[in-house]
Amino acid sequence: MAFRLRPVSDASEDFRPLALLVGSAMFMEQLDATIISPVIPQIALQYGIDPLGLNLTMTIYLLCSLIFIPLSGLFAARWGSRTTFCGSVLLFVISSVLCAMSTSVEALAASRGLQGAAAAMMVPVGRNVLIHAVGKGKLVQALAWMVTPAMLGPMLGPPLGGILGTYLSWHWVFWANVPVGLAGLWAARYVMPELRTRISSVFDWGEWLLLSAILALIVIGVESVRQADDPLWLFALTGLLVFYIRYRWHLAHPMLDFSLLQGKSFSAGFWGGSLIRVGYGALPFLLPLMLQLGLGFSAVQSGMVLLLSGTVAFFAKTQTAKMLERWGFRRMLIGNGLMCAAGLLACACFALPGWNMIAISLVMAITGFFRAIQFNALSAIAYADLPAEKVASATTLNTMAWQLAVTLGIAFSALLIEWSATWAGRAEPASADYAIAFGLLALCCAAAIPCYRSLPEHAGQELSGHTSRGS
Repeated sequence: MAFRLRPVSDASEDFRPLALLVGSAMFMEQLDATIISPVIPQIALQYGIDPLGLNLTMTIYLLCSLIFIPLSGLFAARWGSRTTFCGSVLLFVISSVLCAMSTSVEALAASRGLQGAAAAMMVPVGRNVLIHAVGKGKLVQALAWMVTPAMLGPMLGPPLGGILGTYLSWHWVFWANVPVGLAGLWAARYVMPELRTRISSVFDWGEWLLLSAILALIVIGVESVRQADDPLWLFALTGLLVFYIRYRWHLAHPMLDFSLLQGKSFSAGFWGGSLIRVGYGALPFLLPLMLQLGLGFSAVQSGMVLLLSGTVAFFAKTQTAKMLERWGFRRMLIGNGLMCAAGLLACACFALPGWNMIAISLVMAITGFFRAIQFNALSAIAYADLPAEKVASATTLNTMAWQLAVTLGIAFSALLIEWSATWAGRAEPASADYAIAFGLLALCCAAAIPCYRSLPEHAGQELSGHTSRGS
């Protein structure tokens, strides 16, 4: 690989410009993923559809991001990391404009899919460059700097979406990406290196199409189950089985390197990160709907609740390294993971009488702290024992799994709410239905605890420094 620009040549010593650039790309992605949440009832009203049905605008974004992730490494190897990164940022800006100009739900869904494809190229390429450029001794700090601006997206997205939707229209929530994207294009010229790393195997387009079909059918199947009289779920299930058997039988060396799961550190990060993202991936979709449709708060109020949570998470991220140095990965992931599960369970309690905006905001602030720490620690432990040549494969597998987890979290939460309302004989979901969904998502987070317990006491000591200082 070759570093062409001076600001990146000493990235191992001053990783902050590159980390902040990649974090800004993640900010734009996260902003777009969360800014739409408070205005979903408005979009549903304009198009005359069920608000829960608009989870498709979020799942199709995540699905396309998931499907196109494997192409990011291929494009970066062919055209270079800077060229691929800049091209994806430009596509993201264009697709944001198309979303803002959409006049039908079909056009909005298609534009959101294009955004997801752009994000799939943008974020993994930038993160890969950062991991290659920074030594293991500073990886935790570099990741913390990277996720710091990224955390502004979930922090600013909900209140900004609520304000724009209330005082302008929901179309304006997508224009927010344009200035950020143009600024990122300018900065990438000076900060992002033009790296071309070798890929260990020839890209198999047939394999990619099979894998894409499998992922698409999973989401289609979950979505179609929501419609009791829709037989599409049976078609999706049949197709899923056929494509999966074909995928496993035809390929001797699949694109996704599941052999990485034999490593304890990567396995804990993979499974633990996936389970917690099922729960917290649904939060930006589920909580605004619960607050607005279930509890009667406004779009601005629901956005402000998540603002405080995001603010606390923003500052908590920078404290991860100190906490890991004191307690180590294993102890911190277990204890902090339990608090993450408790945070989602607390969201279920919002359905009980007596809650006001101040109390809800306080609970969400505490929840945001534990969530931020857990996400950052899981991102780091996954790479603790990996050799450099396995980083790209691990990034692809992890990113795809975590994106799929978020997608399924959103889809299943909508399904659970509808089922709960139907079983209770309600025509429209009530706060109790949202509470049931949050309770089940909390159990999903708690299911990750055995993954953390499987880690040895010294896991990730080179990253945390915990063992060197003594327990």
